[in-house]
Amino acid sequence: MEIESTPLQDPGSGEIQVQVKACGINFADISVRLGLYAAAKNLYPLCPGLEFSGMVAQTGPGVEEFQPGDRVFGVSRFGAYSTVVNTVSDHLWHLPENWDFSRGAAFPVAYLTAYYALHHVGHLHPDDRVLVHSAAGGVGTALLHLLRANGNLSAGVVGRHEKVPYAREAGASLVIDKEKQQLWEAAEQWSPEGYDLILDANGASTLKASYNHLTPGGRLLIYGFASMFSPTGKKNYLKLMWYYFKTPRFNPFHLTGTNRTVSGFNLIYLFDKKTFFREIMERLLRLDRENKLPEMPLKSYPFEEVAAAHKALESGKTVGKLVLLT
Repeated sequence: MEIESTPLQDPGSGEIQVQVKACGINFADISVRLGLYAAAKNLYPLCPGLEFSGMVAQTGPGVEEFQPGDRVFGVSRFGAYSTVVNTVSDHLWHLPENWDFSRGAAFPVAYLTAYYALHHVGHLHPDDRVLVHSAAGGVGTALLHLLRANGNLSAGVVGRHEKVPYAREAGASLVIDKEKQQLWEAAEQWSPEGYDLILDANGASTLKASYNHLTPGGRLLIYGFASMFSPTGKKNYLKLMWYYFKTPRFNPFHLTGTNRTVSGFNLIYLFDKKTFFREIMERLLRLDRENKLPEMPLKSYPFEEVAAAHKALESGKTVGKLVLLT
């Protein structure tokens, strides 16, 4: 990645120009950097980044909801790793008074993903038992917050012992520590009948076993492939080949015979469903006002240290969210 200076364009009709104060970092950004993100394949070269916060600098014709000086946060179809973003009002919200810019930049992708996964793809019921992989990461933490708010029992899986208290604090009823425990043995002991809902962003390393631990009628939700990435930050073609052949293919006869569901989704394809998208965010902000969404663990990096932030996320040692401060 390189930091470049580009000409500043005035906001067009219906656009808002935001002076960015912070931008969130996601695994999708790493996938974009490596050229592996399908939604970006026709857009290179591009600036990564899906979420940001800042202050409105100016507005284009027709904008009434936002004024210069407003504190805001929002999403962007790439381009959020920037000091200035031009966006539309459908992708922008007023920053709650008790939030700082870091929290605003860390909120949208994790919580929109988690809410959509649980309530729209996963059809969450109050009595569902749920297993969450990568439970101390950004989306994992958001999932646990929302499950606790909904009253569900949940098992949170973490890959490092030091992450156990973070998953427990986020709301996991049980935390499975893969450094100290055998994952599926512990999962079976806690819920011998299986799980109604399993959320998996690991990919090939756990998908098959996740599917095998669903109850009849259970749902497996796939929203990422973290185990595909190398901790070196570079493409490992042998690992990618292994990953491809290791990824399970789900038999439709077995799916119908067990009444199970396997679903995958990518949040970015919801950006154009403007009314639906905003309805989800309004529900999330309502939960926050009701004090049901604790603050996400955060670590910030200076904008110029974006490479170090990506390396940290790829290492698997981080918890919560990482943000860049401009």
